[in-house]
Amino acid sequence: MSLFEIGLKHFTEGNIDKAEHFLSLAITENKNNVEAWFYRGKVNRMKGDLIAALNNFHKTVDIDPNHCEAKVSIELINNIIAFRNPDLFNH
Repeated sequence: MSLFEIGLKHFTEGNIDKAEHFLSLAITENKNNVEAWFYRGKVNRMKGDLIAALNNFHKTVDIDPNHCEAKVSIELINNIIAFRNPDLFNH
């Protein structure tokens, strides 16, 4: 079983910290492992680290410009970051 497969297994089982560890090892082993970058982005998003997630999704698209899920994830995070509720500042 590859480092990526171990990371993906932990991801699907909900072991987010272990998933992040093994996905990072997979990236260290192969900087062009597009799916490791993508799933590490998903892990970061789940942990609430939107900037790290965004960086991972951008790296995914750098490696594979046709990676639709990463493009959608980038758009989603950009919308979250750009969201402002002016009513919150008027009190």
